[in-house]
Amino acid sequence: MTIVVRSDREFTNLLKNSLRSRYEKRKRSEDEVHVSDILPSSCIRKQYYGRKFPDLEPLTDESINHFIRGEASEFVITDLANMGVSQADLEFDGLIAHPDILDKEVIIELKDTQSNRRLDITDYGFRSYLRQLLYYLTITGIEKGIISIRYSNREMRWIKSDEKGDYFFRPFDGKGPHIESWSVLLPKDDIARELFRNEMMRRKNLFVEAIKENDVSILPRLSMKLRNIKCSYCSFYDKCMNEDGETEKANKMANEIDLLDIPGLVDFKPFLQ
Repeated sequence: MTIVVRSDREFTNLLKNSLRSRYEKRKRSEDEVHVSDILPSSCIRKQYYGRKFPDLEPLTDESINHFIRGEASEFVITDLANMGVSQADLEFDGLIAHPDILDKEVIIELKDTQSNRRLDITDYGFRSYLRQLLYYLTITGIEKGIISIRYSNREMRWIKSDEKGDYFFRPFDGKGPHIESWSVLLPKDDIARELFRNEMMRRKNLFVEAIKENDVSILPRLSMKLRNIKCSYCSFYDKCMNEDGETEKANKMANEIDLLDIPGLVDFKPFLQ
């Protein structure tokens, strides 16, 4: 008797199609605006294009893999934390928020990353996590939040880049896959709450106007600092940069000082080793 082992594309395709269907259901309609749509460190124009021209952004195996990893990590950690309400539905003046864990006294945001670097306030990914949590704290009036980041990869350090790609090395003292958590305190009487509230409403109202008027030019592109990091990989790059314009007002908005860069607004201390 012989044991027969063969590749099974039929099951792989069945699984991919099921995951694709679940992923597609998460796509947002033009009638709703989420906190993650308007974060300054993400691209508000990409959110516009994703709603108006979804066919220009085909779903890839990599997208599905990121979706699975994020869903699985969030589900497991939320269950283990055994706190509060998971994925609560919040609405604030037409803006939708879904904190990962909402308790009476704390909001917890769970993040999963394949970054080879350990993130801090100098990293735009971390700043995006922080901004999202600060928006949630502003919306709810809660003072304390936690960002919990799960690193899937061992720490690596960049050496150089050339036409063949990027080169990294793995230090002997580099951290392995692990979790780091950061507590964030935003007092109820802090003026920063009003600053973030105004920023949220300004960006939300602008996004709604662009959707209704079919006019992406009023939405700011990413700041010059972020374009080299994010734009070249975007499915909408050619349309955004070469076909559609950007008003002078939108351009000025893109290059305004970040609230997180205002001296004294954020008191950040590095992660303790």
